[in-house]
Amino acid sequence: MHRAIFRRVMTCTAAGAFAVAAAASVQAAPLIVNGSFESGFTNWTRTDQLGSEGTFALQTGTTSPVSGSTVPAPPGGAFAAMTDALGPGTHVLYQDFLVPVGTTAGTLAFDVFVGNRAGAFTVPNPPTLDFSTPALNQQARVDLMRSSAGAFSVAPADILANVFQTVVGGPAVTGYNTVTVNLSALLAANAGSTLRLRFAEVDNVSLFQFGVDRVSLETAVPEPATMTLIGLGVAGALVRRRQARN
Repeated sequence: MHRAIFRRVMTCTAAGAFAVAAAASVQAAPLIVNGSFESGFTNWTRTDQLGSEGTFALQTGTTSPVSGSTVPAPPGGAFAAMTDALGPGTHVLYQDFLVPVGTTAGTLAFDVFVGNRAGAFTVPNPPTLDFSTPALNQQARVDLMRSSAGAFSVAPADILANVFQTVVGGPAVTGYNTVTVNLSALLAANAGSTLRLRFAEVDNVSLFQFGVDRVSLETAVPEPATMTLIGLGVAGALVRRRQARN
């Protein structure tokens, strides 16, 4: 009698623990801070290849920051980040972030505007972000990288994922488009590491505005209490199995 009651109690405990655990997984704090640039470039790093004209600047309204080209208004809030210049250059905007230990899921989202006034994209072979190369180089890209990599690197060992790339033959000018990428496997594999989200634009043919806004990267990490409940559920299941054998 006592053994049967004990089995029922442990069965209910295990089932309840698993049910609560499944519901207790929470969203961690966003890994990217100030993704809509409403606080300027706080938390972001801007760097330009030596000799470049222009940089990533804050953009508002429907006019580009330097050349005065007509561009779409920022899709989130009053400001976006946008490259603009009257001469050639390579421009990078990035933010490093720590992937929490225990990360099980993650989604990256951002809005990008492409205003390539050259009318066509070109990428040297081998690829590079160097604007001073003799080859035509007119492109933009977004990468997840190792934080130890150089800001302008495109080496395969440094790039964990290319999540956006202008394509030769693609439309030269677009409105803001939202890009959403599931990074669950990549983030889980790099839990506890510091990674880098990089936006890069290079132009040596003609003017190029590359706009960025509403950048977010959120992960799901089980709370410590959730892990305790899972452990309780597993323990209950093991006890139940032993009792069933007796």
